Amino acid sequence: MTEDIKILKPACPKCGVFKAISIPASVFTQKSFGLIKIQVPQGAVCEDHQFIVIADTEARIIGYEAIDVSVSKEEEELPEIESEIKFPLKYLINKIGFNSVAGLIHAKLFKYDSFIIRSDESDMNLEDLNEYFDFMIPEPYKNSVKIDTISYDDEIFPNPGYFYSLVTNQKTKAFLFNPRKHIVQIPWRTNLYYETHIINYALERTDPKEQTKIISDSIKRFINDSEYAKTILDGVKKISEKDLMKTLDEKLAMTTINKYRMALIKEFLRRRVSVDLIKKIKK
Repeated sequence: MTEDIKILKPACPKCGVFKAISIPASVFTQKSFGLIKIQVPQGAVCEDHQFIVIADTEARIIGYEAIDVSVSKEEEELPEIESEIKFPLKYLINKIGFNSVAGLIHAKLFKYDSFIIRSDESDMNLEDLNEYFDFMIPEPYKNSVKIDTISYDDEIFPNPGYFYSLVTNQKTKAFLFNPRKHIVQIPWRTNLYYETHIINYALERTDPKEQTKIISDSIKRFINDSEYAKTILDGVKKISEKDLMKTLDEKLAMTTINKYRMALIKEFLRRRVSVDLIKKIKK
């Protein structure tokens, strides 16, 4: 008799790589409530890292834990945080996870509310966290939304998965994540390839100021591309998406306009400029 299995899709909390893995259903029936820890060896999801997936009894991922000795050592030896750069990028990834950092960049850029779901106090200052991500966003688009917290009592809600379900039903248009480096909800349709790319590119540098500048410069270039798309749309009654992409690709020497980039530009214009502009684009 074939054993039932559950499919989990964990994302490496260190580098963001994700992959579907099969877990025997019996692993989740051993407890009636509470959390289950599943070790993911190096190579099963990510070629370079191993980690632990924390899930509830319904096979919903709640968070992650690093088990690599070198990762633990990195966290202990993180540099002192400079006053100008509140959170060096490497520090922030170790603290809240690669995917959460990527999600917060997207949320700030495209104006989505963001909440950290937690059951205890965090040692991370929310004002500093907001300031860090706002610094990457040029005027007049910064400071429009704030990262906030949603707290719960784990004695009242011993099953965090149930509490998360309540929160996602209430905050359907918000980006939700937790201190265990897990994204609980993404409210947008586009993926995080853009944010993942600029973070990985920034990590090729060692200077925290240079890392932040690389991300900030990329965001400025994207906004400039979006604003140029706005000028084209302002001058027409209707335009096909294909013709708009072709025009942008010809005029924007530093950018390759593909369907993914176009989807991001449309999302930015819809949420940051005007929904009416998007109505001018024909499929």
